[in-house]
Amino acid sequence: MKIKDPTERKRVLVLNLSLVAVFVAFVLGGYWFGGLDFAKGTLVGCLVVAINFFVSQRLVGNLILEGSMRANILVAYLAKLAVSVLILFVAVVKWQLDVVGLMLGLSSILLSSLFSTLVRKVPETEDE
Repeated sequence: MKIKDPTERKRVLVLNLSLVAVFVAFVLGGYWFGGLDFAKGTLVGCLVVAINFFVSQRLVGNLILEGSMRANILVAYLAKLAVSVLILFVAVVKWQLDVVGLMLGLSSILLSSLFSTLVRKVPETEDE
């Protein structure tokens, strides 16, 4: 997916970089505050969010550029959901990761989107 508008390209880059920065901060902070088990839960939550966010970003971008709904996009969304549920199931039931850390990792998308919105420069408008 190639974004032609430089403003939109910069906005997507800021969002992606803020998401990665929040991932690193959450995992390192989780290790510092809660130990290795908490950090592992946070890492798995962040990875699930990363899979969902970056795949969704690619799929929606292709959908907007192509302008038509295709069956493979729907299949990709369902596969993404199935992989996410499988990862979360294995993390909680088999690996017995810290659920609070997992939820913190899953909430990282909220914090990164708030951060990227605050970082985004508001365009100046001329008074009439």
